[in-house]
Amino acid sequence: MPGHMVEYLPTYSPDLNPIEHKRAQAKCKKRAVGCDTDILFALNMV
Repeated sequence: MPGHMVEYLPTYSPDLNPIEHKRAQAKCKKRAVGCDTDILFALNMV
């Protein structure tokens, strides 16, 4: 393809994305407390 270059990207890895860890923690706390994730984030904002 003239003028274009195909770049192959690595597969998606949630271990390399720090927000995935925070989301997992929020989901776990949501189950334990029994409230909405938005409320949890609102309560824990600085």
